[in-house]
Amino acid sequence: MTAALGAALLATTMLVAVGTVAPPAANALSGSSFSPGNIISDSTFFNSGSMNSDGVQSFLNGKVASCAASNGQPCLRNYSQSTPTLPANSYCRAYSGSASESAAQLITKVSLACGINPQVLLVMLEKEQGLVSSSSPTATMYNAALGFLCTDSAPCDPAYAGFFNQVYSAARQFQSYTQNSSSWAYQPGRINNILYNPNTACGSSPVYIQNQATANLYIYTPYQPNAAALANLYGTGDGCSAYGNRNFWVLFSSWFGDPTGGGLRSPGFEGGTSDGWFSSNGDLNRAVYRDPATAQSGSYYMATNTAVPGRANSQDVARQVSVGDQVTVSVWLRSAFSMPFSGAVTVWGLGGQTEAAQTPFTVTDTWQQVTVKLPVRQSAHSTIRLDIYLYSTAGTLDIDSASMAFGLAPPVQNLLSYPSFEGGQWGLWQAGNGFLNRAFYKDSSVAESGDYYAASNTAVPGRSLAQQINVSVAVGERYSFSMWLKSSDPNTPISGSLALWGLGSHYSAAQTPYTVGSSWQKVTVSYDITDASVTQLKPEIYLSTTNTTLYLDNGILSRNIAPSGGFENNSASGWGPGNGTVNFVVYNSAQTGVASKFGSYFAATNTQAPGSSLALTVARQTTVGDDFTGEVWLRSADPAKTFSGTLALWGLGGATEGASVPFTVGADWTLVRVDLPIGKPDHTDLKLEIYESSTNNTLFVDGAQIY
Repeated sequence: MTAALGAALLATTMLVAVGTVAPPAANALSGSSFSPGNIISDSTFFNSGSMNSDGVQSFLNGKVASCAASNGQPCLRNYSQSTPTLPANSYCRAYSGSASESAAQLITKVSLACGINPQVLLVMLEKEQGLVSSSSPTATMYNAALGFLCTDSAPCDPAYAGFFNQVYSAARQFQSYTQNSSSWAYQPGRINNILYNPNTACGSSPVYIQNQATANLYIYTPYQPNAAALANLYGTGDGCSAYGNRNFWVLFSSWFGDPTGGGLRSPGFEGGTSDGWFSSNGDLNRAVYRDPATAQSGSYYMATNTAVPGRANSQDVARQVSVGDQVTVSVWLRSAFSMPFSGAVTVWGLGGQTEAAQTPFTVTDTWQQVTVKLPVRQSAHSTIRLDIYLYSTAGTLDIDSASMAFGLAPPVQNLLSYPSFEGGQWGLWQAGNGFLNRAFYKDSSVAESGDYYAASNTAVPGRSLAQQINVSVAVGERYSFSMWLKSSDPNTPISGSLALWGLGSHYSAAQTPYTVGSSWQKVTVSYDITDASVTQLKPEIYLSTTNTTLYLDNGILSRNIAPSGGFENNSASGWGPGNGTVNFVVYNSAQTGVASKFGSYFAATNTQAPGSSLALTVARQTTVGDDFTGEVWLRSADPAKTFSGTLALWGLGGATEGASVPFTVGADWTLVRVDLPIGKPDHTDLKLEIYESSTNNTLFVDGAQIY
């Protein structure tokens, strides 16, 4: 790939107490800050959700003031091409191609498919060919965009020419380096001899590579900058200088901030410093030790303890974040002794309406990475605080390799304000159609989930409880509103209807009637956007029964994210075999004489191997606390037979979790629904899967949703 432009171990639990350290003044980037063994952290390098396609497009737009395009090629901000559909492989998830994708869309989709930060790919595009800032790129620049299989001594491999091929192949290759780390010459966690220049006469020096991300950069561009290159960061050094990895570090730092710590000072305590760290909730003991055999990476780590539980090692990072951003902090922790050590890692958004996220930990004497993610939902913040709270008062906690990364939060799944009335809050809930009585109660033994639930009654039938929520919608989208309901009186059922309104230049609604008894029952209504003027959605619960109290809890208003759930226009995008072997085809009702549940199309599937499945996989980053529903309408193709199976909804990526319900359907279309509360972090995909138990029969499928 070308490169264009403590000496002693801790022996006791008593450490030296350290007071608050003032943050340093902002300084220009200096070559003295370049660490050849830690060019970029793993958490930054693999943060595939750091930017969405709109963010990448805005970034590209800002890098070229005027596009001359004098060489017959568009600027990167205006570039588009057709892309292929590629199956999943050992390194990347499946890539869904398109007849036309912008460079921003392509970069983002490759990043998500292969798990590489799009900021890394943008920096590589500039480092290798100057494509991001070029106002007149050439065809050659696009054909060798990432320098993949292009060396300093030979032309590029034509089999990998072209913008998509270069971006996808480079991202895939980074994952190959990662998953086969021991097969490559440059490996993390050991000393590697790295050249200064392709000319071996220029010499080399040993580098302790601290992480896989930095190893990936050296495998891709196998040279380190010499002193002359670092002395002139934005220019040339001497005849023995190489600039690829220097330029990567300079570009990333200039465009996106510190690639190693996300703004944290002394994230790995290298050089024996803990500058930037201070004590919270009272002083505690801490000291930095040099011991490469003990440190999680590098040569140094920090040890800390306290006699007072709840004190913390803290650091503030001045960083403006907005609603929709996400802060991800990772830190490696271990107990210094054989006894376990407990505490919590907390990230705070300060300035504006305070927000926080926390991950508790109990660690042994083996290093363990603890991660906490703060999606910014309430307001913008000007400061991010990291607290590492110590709950144990016996023993010592070792800390190393902290990082803070900034990206985009997963999309908000539930659009409702205070959907479960937690904290005794109404949020946007109000009377929707005339006055009615309402109250909330705190009683976890009664609530459907959490601690709180709401209660409402009326003497006038048709009164309602509702919210009005500002939205940006597109024609063809489907939204679903669900609410758990039950009667307060075991002897008196309550009836009414659940409605979802689209409010714009015209009003329209979908309604689902309900009658509920004394057990919690989930009621759902779905609304299709047919009017582009809709600017608000109004979920509304109508009460028809009078003088009896309705309990309400755990509402959800969310958009359907399943593509081709109804197979309209003969589309089955995202569908395919999940487990084993199944037959699968899409039919048109007019051609077959079989009435679909919705629209004009439906699908049919069968198998000779019980337990085989048909699945729909959707890329979706989730947040712990989300509550997704998968549903599908099913019927037996043979009216004289039933068809049995299981419907499952899976959260994939990170630690897999799932939920399932069995079904048996006959000749009538039947709705089957499964709920998946998200309890584990880092899911990147949701998979709706129809397991087929029956053989020698065919199952018809229509109206699938994930919301």
